[in-house]
Amino acid sequence: MPPTQLIIVGSGGHAVSVADAAVSSGWTVEGFYSPDGSGPVASVGPVFSSLESLDLENIALVPGIGSNHVREDALEDVVNLFPSVTVASVIHATAWVSPSATVHPGSVILAQASVGPGSVLGRGALVNTGASVDHESSLGDFASLGPGARTGGNVEIGPRTMVGMQAGILHGIAVGADTVIGAKSLVSSDIGSNVVAWGTPAKVVRSRSREDPYY
Repeated sequence: MPPTQLIIVGSGGHAVSVADAAVSSGWTVEGFYSPDGSGPVASVGPVFSSLESLDLENIALVPGIGSNHVREDALEDVVNLFPSVTVASVIHATAWVSPSATVHPGSVILAQASVGPGSVLGRGALVNTGASVDHESSLGDFASLGPGARTGGNVEIGPRTMVGMQAGILHGIAVGADTVIGAKSLVSSDIGSNVVAWGTPAKVVRSRSREDPYY
């Protein structure tokens, strides 16, 4: 049988949201993993500084880190140490995911979010509260939609790209990798990789690297 117990990789505020989504959909959250042992309030659950003592044959992992490149690095570090571990996806009980959508391991879909028919969420992708991915769109590995962000159909979003709160991307638009779209922006034409863009319509304002923070 697949695992029903879960460890959240990460221990900040976003990890608490992922834990809430997991519990809503039937997971038993055993705690959080943070190499330095720091974490959310104790009432949420224990924070483990090591995974060595845990039964990872029967406990799955899911990333719970909001920053996209940090989430990728943290999950890859754990999988490199424990290659046979199960990486789960978590879908909040109030989210809607089309039966024809593909959700890869490590993806998280939070409350009231929507993933449309034929859409693909890459490994470690994040669809935040109230966000939506419309039909036949793709959200790349470790990319994210902020709360309330929405795409039209046939949209392509590259790996680790972050689409800010309440931003919109029109039908058929492509956004490259490692890009940031500012909150409440409207993307009406293609945006390349490694840039920051915002406004209505969204325009590129500067370049960025994979590791640059965005909040």
